Amino acid sequence: MNALFRKPKFVPVKFHNLSGYDAHLFVKNVNMMGEGDIDCIPNTEEKYMSFSKSIHDDEKKFKYKIRFIDSFRFLPISLDKLAGNLEPNQFKHTRETFG
Repeated sequence: MNALFRKPKFVPVKFHNLSGYDAHLFVKNVNMMGEGDIDCIPNTEEKYMSFSKSIHDDEKKFKYKIRFIDSFRFLPISLDKLAGNLEPNQFKHTRETFG
């Protein structure tokens, strides 16, 4: 058993090229998901590299965060080229969802 293991308190949601889209619109809508803070890592006033929304339970205790991440910052290449590196049998979740 790993004594240093910690259960993460965030759920990662990855968008490829999030800062290239209208991320500020996501932030406005995520803000309406109830009480809880929003933390941002902005490039400009309208472009964000990452933002998180804290989710609380009914007793206003911290539960977890939803963290929106721009995957393009880590893999600066198109999704077409990234997917081109995979074999057809490696699209397990895509096949399960779309058949």
